[in-house]
Amino acid sequence: MAIAGVFCGPIFADESPDGPVPQYPIAVARDGPDLYVVDLELPGVWRIDGAGRQLFVRGARQVGQPLNRPRSISLHPDGGVLVGDSATREVYHIPGESDSPIPLSGGRIGIPMALAVSPDRSVLYVGDAEKRAIVKLPVTGGKPTQLIDVNARGLAFDPAGILWALTPDDAAVQRIDVTMGTAEAVVTGRPFSYPNGLVWADEHGWVSDGYGRRIWKVSRSGEVEIWHEGAPLVGPVGIAGDAEAIWVADPKQKQVYRFDVRSKAMESRL
Repeated sequence: MAIAGVFCGPIFADESPDGPVPQYPIAVARDGPDLYVVDLELPGVWRIDGAGRQLFVRGARQVGQPLNRPRSISLHPDGGVLVGDSATREVYHIPGESDSPIPLSGGRIGIPMALAVSPDRSVLYVGDAEKRAIVKLPVTGGKPTQLIDVNARGLAFDPAGILWALTPDDAAVQRIDVTMGTAEAVVTGRPFSYPNGLVWADEHGWVSDGYGRRIWKVSRSGEVEIWHEGAPLVGPVGIAGDAEAIWVADPKQKQVYRFDVRSKAMESRL
């Protein structure tokens, strides 16, 4: 079976007779009806569309090679995806299925746990767990500069163009002023057991909580509520969404789940 987007490596032992299978999906990005899913252990990126699951790009099995440890993902405004990779301390642009990863920072990013593109499509913000800070660089590539000392594990712009950060610290959800380089703690007191991902959909933020097996709903003023808890979630990590649905990657289930925002009806996508 021909797999589009393969740029390195032979057929591996983790493949079925029908081709590669998901191993550890940890991050998800939505492009209209389609999804892109980062698989840490495959390693690589899946695309899910009307035709089903396809391997969009395969990472290298060799340590220190591109996409050996992919961890985060966002859509690129000019097409394709942006993928953060801790193995090479880099964020890559992958324009299409047949394209090789294009490095953007020259290896000057530590552990890119979260990515967010500015509303004007010009700046990429990165939650760097090694620096325990948010850094920024041109979305076309360049030298990263530090914005603020916020240990972001999730980053998301809301519809008003405000950047929000999710952290494992006491100031769990923070509102970031990207112009001034300042932060305001909106949610404090560590309400989440193990916060992993953040998305802002419609008028609320949504947080994935790995240890709590939960999806939390967060208001602009800082109120939090458990929106979903328990099955089928075992260890939710990456999260994406819009006004209609929330998508959650759960590596322990090797699955991505779609939750309807109104009915909470769930379906498997990966």
